[in-house]
Amino acid sequence: MSEVMRPAADSRGRNKRQDILEAAARQFSASGFHGANMRDVAADAGVLVGSIYYHFESKESLFVAVHGAAVDMMTNALRAAIAGVTDRWQRLEAAAAAHCEALNGDSAFVGVITPIFPVTGGNLRDQLTAQRDAYEQMFGELVDGLLPSSEIDPKILRLHILAALNGTKFWYKPGEKTPSEIGRQLIQSLRRSSASRAEAAISSPA
Repeated sequence: MSEVMRPAADSRGRNKRQDILEAAARQFSASGFHGANMRDVAADAGVLVGSIYYHFESKESLFVAVHGAAVDMMTNALRAAIAGVTDRWQRLEAAAAAHCEALNGDSAFVGVITPIFPVTGGNLRDQLTAQRDAYEQMFGELVDGLLPSSEIDPKILRLHILAALNGTKFWYKPGEKTPSEIGRQLIQSLRRSSASRAEAAISSPA
């Protein structure tokens, strides 16, 4: 009998942990890392404060878990967007569209992803940086070799694209263009600019 009951207990534990993560995402998204507190997270999740510390040893570890879940969501969205796309520019365009769409969605988890880190130093920042680096490396692979190395450093191109996409968090409002369309047009503009420079180089006299 105990073997039968154990999975149900584990399931309840996982559900409670998920409830805490979702509540923490809402609180961190609304109030920031420093503004949110564990009592508000507990009240939002419908648990005692002690229940949070059963799953997460500190506010910092809870934030890392929420941030990691957000990065995972964006990673999954990016991978799904580029699956089956073989043209390199189209893959980058699909990735940018997925990134921009997820970043400006209504998920509280993604609300903790901001261009500016909520902390200035220490182990917490290092953990957040590692999570972001793993995600940004996917963009690095997409842009690597896309343009001649003599034309632009791939690292600078990656940072330029991510900075432009992340900047939409500050100014995007629902209107004529969707976040996906904005992401696609950003890459389309880069592609056309690159094509124009290539044509100019071919047509210019030796």
